[in-house]
Amino acid sequence: MRKPEKCNISYCGFSKPRSIDEIEFEILGLTNLIKKVEERITALNQSSFLANKAMEKNIDNIDSYFEEEDV
Repeated sequence: MRKPEKCNISYCGFSKPRSIDEIEFEILGLTNLIKKVEERITALNQSSFLANKAMEKNIDNIDSYFEEEDV
């Protein structure tokens, strides 16, 4: 396994909010950030699912995992 990189997801907010408006804005920014992280996690879970299914069937190419449907 490779050495992990330092990954960052940026958001718009305040590192040290000074007013109620800044606090509320920071909460909104963090809430948005949480959604971005959740999206990344679900994408990784989906990729992991497909990779595991492909390995179970000894498939080398993920595209060949999907069968063509008769229309």
